[in-house]
Amino acid sequence: MPSLRAILLTMLPKVALSRLCGLLTSVPLPAAWRSPFYRWFARRYGANLDDLDVELRSFRSLQQFFRRSLRQGARPVATTPLVWPCDGRIVTIGKVVNGRIEQVKGNTYELADLLGDPSFAAQFVDGEQATIYLAPGDYHRVHSPFAAEVLSVMALPGTLFPVNPPAVRCIRNLFARNARHVFRCQLPNGIPAAVVMVGAYNVGGTIVTKAKGPVQAGEELGQFGFGSTAVFLLGKGAPAIHPLAPEERVRMGGPAT
Repeated sequence: MPSLRAILLTMLPKVALSRLCGLLTSVPLPAAWRSPFYRWFARRYGANLDDLDVELRSFRSLQQFFRRSLRQGARPVATTPLVWPCDGRIVTIGKVVNGRIEQVKGNTYELADLLGDPSFAAQFVDGEQATIYLAPGDYHRVHSPFAAEVLSVMALPGTLFPVNPPAVRCIRNLFARNARHVFRCQLPNGIPAAVVMVGAYNVGGTIVTKAKGPVQAGEELGQFGFGSTAVFLLGKGAPAIHPLAPEERVRMGGPAT
């Protein structure tokens, strides 16, 4: 039986409210308010201001602050075959079993639903996945976890459930129900790979910055507003993803294998 939280989140006009939030966070702030407001936000949500490459007052709106870039050297990219694609906390890491991946312990969903293409999903039989949650205070850009060729990017429509841990625990098939962007990739040895940027409640839109062509590990693929979830997938025969427990923290560019 659905929980009260699940019922309320299902009834909420999530897309409309998220679009409104995106508009509000894009409103320019008075220059005198910016630094104090962003410092308050950083204290409230744990954002690391030491990573910035520009002064706080240069961010005209909260949306610009969400999408902030990093100073040179803030996230050194490891030389390992796999690196973490973003800052955040692990939701799940594990095998693709019978075409399904784990959302939380004891709760799985169809990979074909997440990718929007059963034939593409079939390429990940016996493969692996890692799902990472980006909180509001995290660095909001997603990078490639591997050297590969980006073959295409597909935008899939959907709703915008929150993707915080309480929602992930109570909403079935959450990641496959939210709007998302699927990056279809191929590793240099021909093994299939993918990165999925999953939209979320209050996310002010997803920006794709690499739609096609070769990418190196650590190269930017796209940007979120506010916070969301990234999933990366590897076909059978790819380097193994380093196993971490749920809630363990990772940083973009760190070794993931």
